[in-house]
Amino acid sequence: MVIEKFNQKRKELNRKMSESDEFFLKFGALDYSVYSEGAIPKKYKELTGLSISVLSKCEECILFHLQACITEKSSKEEIIEAIKIGVIGGGSLTYPYARFAYEAMSKLGVID
Repeated sequence: MVIEKFNQKRKELNRKMSESDEFFLKFGALDYSVYSEGAIPKKYKELTGLSISVLSKCEECILFHLQACITEKSSKEEIIEAIKIGVIGGGSLTYPYARFAYEAMSKLGVID
């Protein structure tokens, strides 16, 4: 997993999608708005996003929200707990995605 390549590819594809159809531009703005600071602090929204990503079995989403959790100064323990919430909601089918999250955490320096 090369995180920098992932981030660049995601950014470029989001740009292409937004330029090709207004739907994607509006959806991106809505997503940004929902995950912005509000009644629920952004940090907790990103931890929730991480839980949902594990439950949804979306590696791209896991990596995106994990990076946002780090940016928002989530502790290692908070991140692990968010992953556990996703696993408990999805059961053993989500274990490979929890492993993916742990691999990403290791590469991002959250864990050894």
